Amino acid sequence: MYLAAMPMPESAPGLPAAGAAVAVPDRRARRREEGRSRVYRAAVELFVERGFDATTMEDIADRADVARATVFNYFQRKTAFLDEWSAQRRQRALAAVRREHLDDHPLPEILARYMIELARLSARSRTETVALMGAAIHTTNVLGNPHLAHELAKFIARSQAAGEVRADVDADLAGTLVATGYFATLSQWISTDPMPFDLKSRLLQMVDLICAGLMRTPDAE
Repeated sequence: MYLAAMPMPESAPGLPAAGAAVAVPDRRARRREEGRSRVYRAAVELFVERGFDATTMEDIADRADVARATVFNYFQRKTAFLDEWSAQRRQRALAAVRREHLDDHPLPEILARYMIELARLSARSRTETVALMGAAIHTTNVLGNPHLAHELAKFIARSQAAGEVRADVDADLAGTLVATGYFATLSQWISTDPMPFDLKSRLLQMVDLICAGLMRTPDAE
C-alpha cells in the first residue's frame, strides 16, 4: 500500500511507466488457477480410472506432476474434489439459465432448464458421473446441507415473491425436495449399465410433480 502511493520516475529501469498496470498479481493468480485446474483434472482422471477409494493424494500429485503438499494446498481433503466437481456442474446449469435470460420466467421453466443442463452434463460424461457421483453418495452426506438445495430455493423464493408460488410454501424446504429428487434420480441412473432410463425425461417429470404442489392455482385467493 505504501509503495503504491509513492511517486515513481517515468524512466526508472525495470519498473513500469507511471500509470501502467502492474500485471504480476494477475499473473500469479492465473498460474495458481492453472495449477489448481491441473491437480483437479488429474484427480478426476484417476477417480474414473481407479475409483475414488483406490486413489490417494500421492497418486494425484504424481499424475499432476506436483508435490504432495501442493495438492493439499489446493484441496485439503480428497472429498474436496467431489465438492468442486459438483460446484462446476451447478455453475454450468446456472449459466444455462442466465444465458437464455430465464431468471424472470415461470418457475417450472427455470427448474426444467436447470435440470436439462444437469442431465446433459451427466449423459455427456456418464463414466465420470458414475465414478464421482457414486463416490459422493457413498463418502459424503449429499443430503445433509446441499448447495444445490440452496440455489434452487432462491429460484423458488423469487417466484414466490412474484406471486407464482403459494404463499404458505417454505422455499428452503421446496428447494430441498427438488434437490433430493435430483440426487435420488441420478443415483438410480448411475446404478446400472446400460442406463435404466432417459435421465432428462425423468428429471423433467420430477420437476413437474413438485411444481404441481408449489404453484398457485388460478382460482387461489
